[in-house]
Amino acid sequence: MFKQILSKLLEKTSNPISQDKVRVSIFKAENKIWYIVRNWIFLPFLFATLFSLPLYVNIFTYINKLYSPYINALLALIAIFIYINIDRKFRFMFGFFIGILWFYWIGLSFRFTPAPHFLYIVSIAIGIVYGFVLFFALFFQNILFRIITLSLMSYLVILGFDWFVPDSMLAYSIFKVDKLSFCAIVIIIAIVSLKWLRFYRFIVLAALILFIDFNTTKAELPNTKINITQTKIPQRIKWQDVNLDSIEEYNYKIIEDSINKGYDLVVLPETSIPITINIKNDTIERLSNLSKKIDIVIGAARTDSIGVYNTTYVFKKGKYNFVDKIYLAPFGEYMPIPITLLDIFGKISGLHYNNTFNKYNIPPQNLVAGNIFFRNAICYEATTRAMYEDNPQYMIVTSNNAWFEPSIMSILQMMLIKYYSRLYGTIVFHSTNYSKSMTIMPNNNLNIIAKGF
Repeated sequence: MFKQILSKLLEKTSNPISQDKVRVSIFKAENKIWYIVRNWIFLPFLFATLFSLPLYVNIFTYINKLYSPYINALLALIAIFIYINIDRKFRFMFGFFIGILWFYWIGLSFRFTPAPHFLYIVSIAIGIVYGFVLFFALFFQNILFRIITLSLMSYLVILGFDWFVPDSMLAYSIFKVDKLSFCAIVIIIAIVSLKWLRFYRFIVLAALILFIDFNTTKAELPNTKINITQTKIPQRIKWQDVNLDSIEEYNYKIIEDSINKGYDLVVLPETSIPITINIKNDTIERLSNLSKKIDIVIGAARTDSIGVYNTTYVFKKGKYNFVDKIYLAPFGEYMPIPITLLDIFGKISGLHYNNTFNKYNIPPQNLVAGNIFFRNAICYEATTRAMYEDNPQYMIVTSNNAWFEPSIMSILQMMLIKYYSRLYGTIVFHSTNYSKSMTIMPNNNLNIIAKGF
C-alpha cells in the first residue's frame, strides 16, 4: 500500500483544482475575454484569498481577542490543500495575488518620503516577484514536488524579507508549529488529495491528532511589574521639528505615570523619542534621573562617526546602555538591490539609502532591565528566525508601526511573533506605536495581553 501511495504521489494529478474538463477554443473574442478573466484574475484571486485566510482571520484575534484555534487549524488545512492541488496554469497569478494579499503594505512607508508614488510600484513589484516564486514552486503538478516546495518555503528570503512563512499559519491553531509537524500535516493533506483512494483517504486525517499541541500550560511571567506601553503618534508628525519637544515630554509623562503606578520596568516603542539622544545631554540626563526610580527601555536614534542607528536604550539606576538594530527592514532602512544600482535608484526616486549598516555578522544582543535578562529586538527583527535560535527565555520588542497603518502588517507581525514564540519557547513583550502592544506567550492558548487605543 505504501509503495502504491508513493507512486501516485509521483504522478501528475489527474484532476487538479479547476482544471478544465472540456477544452474550448480561446481564439473567439468572447472566449478570449472569459478565459483571461477566469484564469488570470477570478480563479487565481479566489484561491489566493482562500490560501490567505489563516492570516486574515487573525484580524478578529487582534481587534476583539476572538480566538478559535479549531477554525484557524481548519483554514490552515484548506490553505495547504489548495497549494497541493491548484492547477499549474494558475501558478503565476496565484503567486501574484498572494504577494499582494500578504505584503501590499510594504510600500506604504513611501507615503512619508519624497517619492510617494513608489507605494504602488513597490506593491506591484512584490506581487510580480511572488508570482515568479510560485510559478517555479508550483511548476509541476506532481504532489511530491509540491510537498517539498511548500515545506522549504519558510527558508526562502525574498527581497530581504523572510516573512512568507507558511508554517506560521499554524501559529494560532491547535497544531504544533515545529517543522516536522508541519511537513507531516502537509503529507497527510497530500494523501487526502489522492482521489483513487476514494473514501479510505479520509481515514488518514485521524493521524492529525498526533500533531495537536496539548501543551496549554501558561508560561511563567517574570516576577517584575512591567508596563508594556502603547502610543499613537502619527508618522506624518513624528519627525517634524516643531513636534519633537512635545513628543519628548509625552514620553516623560508615560515614564512618570509608570513610576506613580508602582511599575518596576517601563518599555516604550521604537524611536519613541525621534532624535539622536546620545548627543543630547539634557535628554540623557533627564532619562538617567528618572531611571533611579524605574528601569526604562526606550527606542531612539544613535549617532557616531560612521552613521545613524536605530537603537534600544536601557536606563537603569542613573546609567544607560544600548543595542543597535542588527537586521534592517528592507525598503524602510535599506534598499534590497545591489549597491551598484543604489545611485541610479536615488536619482530616479530622490531617496538615498546606505546599505552598509546591516550588521549580519553580529550575533543578537541581550540587555538587562527590571532584573530580566532579555533578547532585544526592534520591529522587523522580532520576525526574523535568527533572533530566536538560541531559545531566549524573554524578548523585548519595540516597533513603530505607524509607517504601515492601516494595513494587515500588524496582524502578520503578530502571527509571526506567535509562531516563533511557540517554536522557541520565548515570552515576547511587544511595545508599539500605532498598533496594539501585547505580551505573547509560547503555547497554543491565546494568552495575549493586548493594550489597544
